[in-house]
Amino acid sequence: MDVIRRTLGGLFAILGAYYCILSLLTLVRLPSVTSSCIQRSGDPDFRYDYGTFMLWIAVGAVIVGVFGYRTAVKGTMAALGRRESWWALAIGAPLLHWFWFLYRTVGSGVLDRGAQHIAMQSNGIEFGLICLAYAAMWGLMRPEDSAPSTKPAAPAYN
Repeated sequence: MDVIRRTLGGLFAILGAYYCILSLLTLVRLPSVTSSCIQRSGDPDFRYDYGTFMLWIAVGAVIVGVFGYRTAVKGTMAALGRRESWWALAIGAPLLHWFWFLYRTVGSGVLDRGAQHIAMQSNGIEFGLICLAYAAMWGLMRPEDSAPSTKPAAPAYN
């Protein structure tokens, strides 16, 4: 079981680093990312809300970066054999990925209906598997149960 924890920890450390890099690249290229999102949405009125979209994309990128940093730290600790709680990440993963899913859905607006369905389905499966992996890591990294032992108690010497 320890090998599984360490292996998953290493994979989560890589995933967290990826989220950090993605966040940083999004913030560095914020104006072009915002323009691209508005163009890909296919809605001509979105261009009037450029500032609002830029703000929300920046906020989202910062949240992804913080989440990625915590994932990288917790993943590294798990890879090194330390057991720490993953409950906050396991609860935060569906929330973060739900909004990320919506962002990607808006960004697929210029695709035809069939391609939009395929993009939404693949994003949903990807994000669902990631959220399940966070939940599994939460379960694997919980402290050992403090249930009473089934071994007979040692005799007490007075």
